[in-house]
Amino acid sequence: MNLRQAPPIISLCILTILTLHRATAESDSFLATLLRFTGISVTANQVKGSEGLMEGDIWLAHVGAAASEPLKITSGGAYHTPLWLPGSLSILAMKSDKQLVQLNTDGNGEKTLHTLTDNTELIGFDKNNPNQVLVLQEEPIVGVLSVASGQVTPLPYDKENPEDRFGLDQLRRGFRDYGNTQVSIENQSEVDPQGHFKPSSTIHIKLGNKDISIRCPITCSQPALAEDGQQLLFIGH
Repeated sequence: MNLRQAPPIISLCILTILTLHRATAESDSFLATLLRFTGISVTANQVKGSEGLMEGDIWLAHVGAAASEPLKITSGGAYHTPLWLPGSLSILAMKSDKQLVQLNTDGNGEKTLHTLTDNTELIGFDKNNPNQVLVLQEEPIVGVLSVASGQVTPLPYDKENPEDRFGLDQLRRGFRDYGNTQVSIENQSEVDPQGHFKPSSTIHIKLGNKDISIRCPITCSQPALAEDGQQLLFIGH
């Protein structure tokens, strides 16, 4: 081997190692991890959700029949962040912040799967692993919840990193992206016959070139679309 060629060869090896390390780091970044979960987009949008997390009842709307009235399927008003369990029409939701519950589309058969240690918001299922759910907890902590065990594994998050802060901000918006379908909520104020202002909300669903609007009973938040794109859950309050 010509020793005069050793430094360039060593430099090339170091450059290759650094390139592979950078590629691996980017693939494991906070933003890249978020994209593994349904309903998540890291594309900037101007649609903001309601301020703060509000509990209420779970409502069900049929997207293919937007003119029909949404149906309230729970009572008691203690639910938030419902999701469709992949491969089924069962619903996963949080109840009173710490109880992870499962129920059906009639609001029946409710069972508590786990009582979590921290207040938790459900964001979306892992596209490749139906046992894992992206969650948001206090501080804030973004983590992955195991439906089977109830354990939450925090994701590496750097509050000094602007990309990480951007990703966290997207999770807090009332906008969900399902590939060719986007769901957002528009909050308004209306005047009743007595001249009083009252809040109201409309859910907008953009399915390709088709726009569907669903009027909320009063106000609503936290929309979640089923895998087939035909049914929508949301929290009404």
